Amino acid sequence: MNNIHIKCIDYKDDGLASSLIKRKLSEQNGIANCNMLKGLPIQIYLTKTGVAVSSFKDFICEWKIFDAIVEKARELGGTMYKGDSAAHNGAKIGSDELPLDTIDSFISLNFYNNKIGNSTLRRSTYYSAILAWAGICSNNRSKGKGGYIVLKK
Repeated sequence: MNNIHIKCIDYKDDGLASSLIKRKLSEQNGIANCNMLKGLPIQIYLTKTGVAVSSFKDFICEWKIFDAIVEKARELGGTMYKGDSAAHNGAKIGSDELPLDTIDSFISLNFYNNKIGNSTLRRSTYYSAILAWAGICSNNRSKGKGGYIVLKK
């Protein structure tokens, strides 16, 4: 199984978000505490395919998705809205409430085989918290337009 906790994993020093997360988790024997935006701690675990989280059984934040989120945020000028509240409230992908350039819409369409007009899960809360834990971005509360991440330079 790919979601079995491991203590370390090979990684390249290539500047990718996934490589930094792999390095940081490997330095901590594959397990770390990570705070969600509201301050609630969760444990995160290193696996071959990504990062498992203690609060969402059988869900893996995949390596390629971390890299894609960071790349998309760069394309958007370094800030990317999460869409987590809209997704939680049943907004449809591509609607005014859940635009295509939010994390939840973006990863749902590109990695989770979802379609415009469908609802989605709010996976962005986990990806954003782990990216912030790794020091790649800040994870921010809504200022009227929804929660968002800002890449660090």
